[in-house]
Amino acid sequence: MATLTWRIRNLTQSSLDITQYLRSLTYTIGRQNAVSPYAGGNFSFTMTNTSNQVNYANVQDEIEISVKGTGAYFVAFRGYVSQREYQDGTGSALNSTVTISGIDLIGMFGPINNVNITEIAVNDLLDDYSAAVYYASLLGFTDLDMTSMTTPNNALQAVNNVIAGDGGVVSNRTYYSPKEMAIDVVQNNFTLEPTASASKIAYQTFSRVEGAANGTFFTSSSVTNQNGGAAATANAANVLIYGQRFVTVTTAESSLSDTDDWYANAFSNPNDYTLFMSFTDVAQNATALDFLPDDLFFEPSWTNVSFTPPGGSATTGWYWPEQLTVNVTPAVTTVDLVMSPISYYGRFILDDAVFGVLDVDRLGVTE
Repeated sequence: MATLTWRIRNLTQSSLDITQYLRSLTYTIGRQNAVSPYAGGNFSFTMTNTSNQVNYANVQDEIEISVKGTGAYFVAFRGYVSQREYQDGTGSALNSTVTISGIDLIGMFGPINNVNITEIAVNDLLDDYSAAVYYASLLGFTDLDMTSMTTPNNALQAVNNVIAGDGGVVSNRTYYSPKEMAIDVVQNNFTLEPTASASKIAYQTFSRVEGAANGTFFTSSSVTNQNGGAAATANAANVLIYGQRFVTVTTAESSLSDTDDWYANAFSNPNDYTLFMSFTDVAQNATALDFLPDDLFFEPSWTNVSFTPPGGSATTGWYWPEQLTVNVTPAVTTVDLVMSPISYYGRFILDDAVFGVLDVDRLGVTE
């Protein structure tokens, strides 16, 4: 039976390996859907505390969570301890444990208000914010020109305004612009399907959500620049059918481009599915399981998902792992995924069969 192996190290304490004391582990990265702001990831693990092992994970220590199959370890999560909760055994220290919790490097932007940066390049604003906030980090270049806030404000809000304007994806600790999606974050090693094999990860639970329930069904948009100026647009055909369903967005764009058209059109199909699924490591083929440390945990990637609706035919499409939650016990690793369809990231790359349209112009955009 194939399983994943997890490791926890304290980077602040000279990369001290504390895995031997681990009882259980859980962490979450990503966001709820393709238009939600990133709040940052979080982790929690319970460890033995029979002889004050809690000192191996102090508040503000930097923690690294890694995973491997049969090969090398890949870093799945990095973050800082924010709290410790003690479960002291009654009558004897033998039952004592402590739960260590914290947030990732994106979440560390959250407590920082009145951030002010030195803007180096219009496409490198995320790196500038990361350099200005000591513990936080989200690196990557944007396709569109961005401008920092004229009035210093919350760092996490500022970072999210950049992402909302450019329309790319965050893959664990790195931002990828729409033009980079087809180059850097696509994996073809496995598909997510009902049945396991050497090239398939088998999900054990699966559900599809469409329409307003998934929070990504809009026919109109209102886009505002964080430093002033606004634009609004509507998908005229769908407005006649479904009425006005507005999404309101604030961006860091230097000048508003077609962002309003993108939001109004990319999220205007009520029949686009958001997928929810879960799987365990012990239910997988060993060869396929070996792909996960790199292709899912270290750097979440665009992945083919296949499913067959009742009474229908098999459907396969590209989906982004919008949110990933991992629960680890000594016996099993369980992974829960929220997957967004590729249509939600329709800053189309023209003449690209997967990430765009095979044409010289984008269709269906109304002014």
